[in-house]
Order: sequence, then structure tokens, then C-alpha cells
Amino acid sequence: MSVTKLVPSWLFVALAVTACGGSVENPVAGSANVSKGRGRVDNPRTNQPNHVACLRQAHLAVASTTIHGRPGLQIGSRPDGPTVMFEATPGIAQGDQMQGNRAFQGAEVIGSALVYPNAASDKELGKVEACIAKDVAG
Repeated sequence: MSVTKLVPSWLFVALAVTACGGSVENPVAGSANVSKGRGRVDNPRTNQPNHVACLRQAHLAVASTTIHGRPGLQIGSRPDGPTVMFEATPGIAQGDQMQGNRAFQGAEVIGSALVYPNAASDKELGKVEACIAKDVAG
């Protein structure tokens, strides 16, 4: 076979391989770069049910925050007000608490949320728990 017949086939293969490398990669699930991929990421703070709206209807001051790199809520002011941290699933929240990591000790698991009571009163904590437990099965 002559060289002139091989050149077009090699050129075709080279173009096909380089065309595959130009695709957009989706970010790793749970990473901070989720806005670069397709679709929309649900925010556990304001998704259904809307925990922020529920807490505000209960006349509690609430602010969105990030705790250990995860979405969370601060109810009232630190260090006294309760803090809520959300995990991707209820199983991950339970696993966080059971692994013995000091950062997760003292938290109450409600669905996929870890609720840290801090120095909140029983009345305030009851309102927080009711809002976080809304639509949680079991």
C-alpha cells in the first residue's frame, strides 16, 4: 500500500481523537464547581420543604451559612443559637455522627440534617426541630 493512501486514514483518526477531547466535563458530585455542569443543584436550605421559610414563619432569625464545607443554617446568633448542617442523604448524616469525628458530636440527626442545639432554649429548639423535620419520613 502506498504512503499516499495511508495519510488520509491517519489524518481522519487524528481528527476523530482530538474531537473527543474537547467535550465539557461534568464536575464531581458534591464539589464546589457544580455550576459548570448541566442542570441545577437543589439547595437543601430552600428546596422543598423550604426550611428557611418555615423558620422565618416561626419568627426565628435565620441566615444561610457553610459549615465544614457543607450548606447550613445559623438560627439566631453564634455561639448560642442552633446550627443546622445538611448532608446529601440521611445515611451520610448518620454516618458522620457515628464515625466519632468531634466536629459531628452533639448533633441530632433529622433526615439529612445535623442539628446542633448549642445553648438554645427548649422552646426555640422545638421550633427548629419541627421545621427541619418537615417532610422527613420515619
